[in-house]
Amino acid sequence: MDSNACLPHLLVLAITLVLVSHAMGDSAQDKQKCAESLTAVATCLPYLGADAKAPTADCCSGLTQAMKINKKCVCLILKDRDDPDLGLKINITIAVGLPSLCKTPDNLC
Repeated sequence: MDSNACLPHLLVLAITLVLVSHAMGDSAQDKQKCAESLTAVATCLPYLGADAKAPTADCCSGLTQAMKINKKCVCLILKDRDDPDLGLKINITIAVGLPSLCKTPDNLC
């Protein structure tokens, strides 16, 4: 994999680490569980930011996985979406409709 292809993955990892440290308490176990959940939904960021017209299959499988592992972490992303320290661009209207598009059997929050 060339270095340009790795850049989005590194950005997602950095965002995940910032979100985890910002959103969770001091429990290392909670942070690890959240990091795993947030990594699963990282492929949804282009769609949630209205940069993509539809969620990818990876996004949908990641959302389903994240909802099973720790739904609380997904809710924290949505709750803190406007925090400038996170650097995320999430359209809440699009986010609310994501479970339906992905056929995920649960609401986000």
